[in-house]
Amino acid sequence: MNTLHKTDSNNTTTGNVKTWLTILLIICNLPTSVSQTLIETINRTADATFTITAYSKTNQPTDTTRGFFISSDGLAITCASILLNGDSLVFSNHRNRHMHINRVIAIHPYSNLAIISVSGLRGRLDRYLTPSRTTFTIPEEILLFAHPTDEQKAENFGETSKQMRCFYIGRCSQLRLNAGKISRGAPAINGNGQFVGIYQYVDQLKKGVLMPVYLINDDYWETVNQTWAGFKTNRNRARLSSPVLMEALVLQADGRWLESARAFTSALRLYPEHAGIFALRSISRVNYGNNVGAREDFTKALQTDNSHALPGLARAIYLSKNAQPREAIEEILNSGSKNEVPAEMFILLGHLQEANNDIRRAHASYSHAIELDSLCDEGYYERGRLTMHHASNQARALEDLTRASQLNPSLPGVFTMLGNIRLNQNDYLVAIRDFDRALLNNPDDVPALMNRGIALYNTGRKDKACEDWSNAGKKGDTQAFKLISRYCSELKHR
Repeated sequence: MNTLHKTDSNNTTTGNVKTWLTILLIICNLPTSVSQTLIETINRTADATFTITAYSKTNQPTDTTRGFFISSDGLAITCASILLNGDSLVFSNHRNRHMHINRVIAIHPYSNLAIISVSGLRGRLDRYLTPSRTTFTIPEEILLFAHPTDEQKAENFGETSKQMRCFYIGRCSQLRLNAGKISRGAPAINGNGQFVGIYQYVDQLKKGVLMPVYLINDDYWETVNQTWAGFKTNRNRARLSSPVLMEALVLQADGRWLESARAFTSALRLYPEHAGIFALRSISRVNYGNNVGAREDFTKALQTDNSHALPGLARAIYLSKNAQPREAIEEILNSGSKNEVPAEMFILLGHLQEANNDIRRAHASYSHAIELDSLCDEGYYERGRLTMHHASNQARALEDLTRASQLNPSLPGVFTMLGNIRLNQNDYLVAIRDFDRALLNNPDDVPALMNRGIALYNTGRKDKACEDWSNAGKKGDTQAFKLISRYCSELKHR
C-alpha cells in the first residue's frame, strides 16, 4: 500500500414525568453509584430552586423569573430585572411556602443578576448550590431547572451550542432549548451533576444564553444592601435592574453590530458617564462601518476615563480597521499597563505583529492573552496555529489547538489543523476523526476533504478516499484530479 502525505492545501422538576424520562437518558448508561449521586444532585438542585413573580400596586403580575439559593442562610441568585417594576414579590415552587424577600444585597448589571436575602425559611436550609470549579463545554448536554410552564413542554433539557465571549461577563453559550423568558435566573447542571451555568434570555436573539457560574464570585457586583422597601425608592433602581446592558453585551458577542450599538445607546441613558460603554459602542460602530460615530465614542471614552484599557482597545480596533497598524500597535502597548486589560487586546496585537512578520512577538502576545484569561479560546487557537506553521515541534501546537477546540469547536479550521498534525504523525484514525468534525462544521472545507482522503487511503479505504477527492475536485481543487488519476484508476475498472 502506498503511503501518501498531506497536501498543502424544582420540586416540579422531579415530579414531571417527561423530565424524568429525559433525565434517565442521561443516567441510564452510568454505574449505579454514579446514577444515584446524579439523582441526588438533581433533587438538591430542584429543592434549591424557586420562582419569583412581581406584582404591581394593583396586584397585577408584571414579571416572572427563577432563582436559587447559594447559602444556608437564605442568600439567593435571581434575575435582576424582576426587581425593576414590581411593588411586591411572591415566591413559589419551593418546599418553604412562606418565603419573602428581606434585602437586595448586590446586583451585577452586566449579567442582569441579583443577590437577594430571603426570609421566612422554615427549618434548616440544606439545599443550596455551589458553583462548579470547571466551566461548561461546547457542545454539552445540560439540564435546566426551568419555570414549571417550560418544564411541561419538556424543554428544560438541551445543549450548549454557539460560544460567545462577552466583555465584562466572559465565556457564555447560546442554548439549543426552547425555555422562555420566565425561566431567566434558572440554574443548569451538566451530565456529571455539576452546577455550570445560569440561564438568561435575550429578546432580540429569541434565544436563551448560559451565563458562567464564576460570575457569582466576580468583581463587578455593585453593593446595594437595602431592604426591599428601601430598594423600591432607590434612585438607581432602574439603572441597576435594567437588562439592557446584558443584552447589548450578548448581541455584540454574537456579531450583531448594529443591534448592539443601539442597545449600548439605551444603556448610556442609564450610565451617561460609563467610559466602557462608550468604548464598546465604538467597537460595534466601527464593525458596521460607522467610522465617525466610532471615533466620537472612543474619544469620549478616553476623555471620561483613561485609567482603564478598554477605551484604548476601541481606538486600536478603529486604527487597525482604518489601515493604521503602527498606530494601533502603539495604542495597545500604551494601554497594556492600565487597569482591566481584556485578553482581546493582545489577540489584536498578535494579529498586527504577525501581519508585520514579527512571529516571536506575536507568539508572546497570544501567550499573554491566555495569561489574562485562561478560557480565551482565541488565544490558544492563534498560538497553536502560529506554532503549527513556524515550529518544527508540533506537540505544543497540538496541545493548544486541542484546548481551543474544547473551548470553542466552531473556531474556523481548528479541526482541520488538528487533523493535519495527526496526519503528519501518521495517526490516521485520529486524523479521520478530526477531519470528520471539520467537515461537520463546514462541508465546504476542501483541505479537510483532501487530507481525509489521504488518511482514508492509508487505512485501506480507497473507495472512500477517492470519493473525498472527487468531492474536493468538484469544489475547485485541481490537485484532487491528479490524486484520482494516480490512485483511483483501478477502482474505475472493477
